[in-house]
Order: sequence, then C-alpha cells, then structure tokens
Amino acid sequence: MEQLKGKELIRRCMDLDRVAQKALYDSYSPMAYGICRRYLSNQFDADDCLQKTFLKIFSHLNQVKSEKSLPGWIKTLTIRTCLDHIKSTSKLKFDPIDNKQDNEEAYVEDYELKDSKVGYDELLKLIDLLPEGYRTVFNLAIFDEMSHEEIAIECGITVGTSRSQLHKARRRMQSLITIQYGKLPI
Repeated sequence: MEQLKGKELIRRCMDLDRVAQKALYDSYSPMAYGICRRYLSNQFDADDCLQKTFLKIFSHLNQVKSEKSLPGWIKTLTIRTCLDHIKSTSKLKFDPIDNKQDNEEAYVEDYELKDSKVGYDELLKLIDLLPEGYRTVFNLAIFDEMSHEEIAIECGITVGTSRSQLHKARRRMQSLITIQYGKLPI
C-alpha cells in the first residue's frame, strides 16, 4: 500500500477515501487523544471527544489552508472540541477572584518540567486532580501556550479570572507534586 502524505492525503480524505481517512486518523489520533486526556478527567469523555474531533476534521478538511498547517489545525480543533464538551456537560466553574489573596502573590516556584523527575503520565494524573476550571486554564496556558487574553475569549471569562485560575492551578500543582514526591523534583 502506498504511503499517503500532504496534499494528496487531504484531497483523498475530502473525496471520502476510507484508506486515506484511516491514514490521517492513524497519523494524528495519538496527538489528538493526548490533548483530550489532558482536558478531560476520564477516558470515556476523552474517547468521545476524540471521535467528535475526527468527525469535525473529516467534515471541515476544506478549511485547511496548506498541508503544513494541518497539525496545528487539528490541535486547535481538538482543543475547541474538548472545551465545547466541558461546557456542554457541566457548567465550567471558575473560582471567584480573591483580590486580597491573589494580590499577596503567594510564591509559586517556576521550574522546567523537562528537567524534573515527574514523568508525563504522572503529570497527567496530577492534572486530573485539579478542579475543572484550574485544569482548563492550566492546559490552555502551559501546554497550549495561549495568552490570558486568548483564554478569556475561549472560556468566556475575564483576563483577571484567567490569571487567577492559572496562579491557583500552579499553587495546587506545586502542592500535589510536593505531596507525591516529598519536594519539587528539580
């Protein structure tokens, strides 16, 4: 069987070629599923979002500007599908901004996870323990590198709420890592 890539793969997927669709799924589903697992705390919801994502991908492939933009487009579509799922299955709740507490700026040590002894799977388990609002903003800011302005738009919150949720999520993650490993593993 021939190796499908690039424009040919996209074109054949749009022509509803099942072999091409399987090739696209096999190429991008691991990345998309990883995103789904970061945002959703249970496997059933992650599986559901992965399926919804690929239905959207196959329905809207004509929106892809170029073959080079395909991975980024799939990533964005996956994130938005996860956010839509979270919003539709529960009221995405964010802690109110506590100006007194947040202005005190409790120290949150910045460190690079790539230098730590915390593996990706262990990190996912800890992220799953975060409240939904914290987890959502943490994922958007840390993993998906969105600005607070972008997060505010995507989640329908204020920039201040985004900042507050990230700060609280980092404090909670620091606490969870400390509890799990005894200290921050740097």
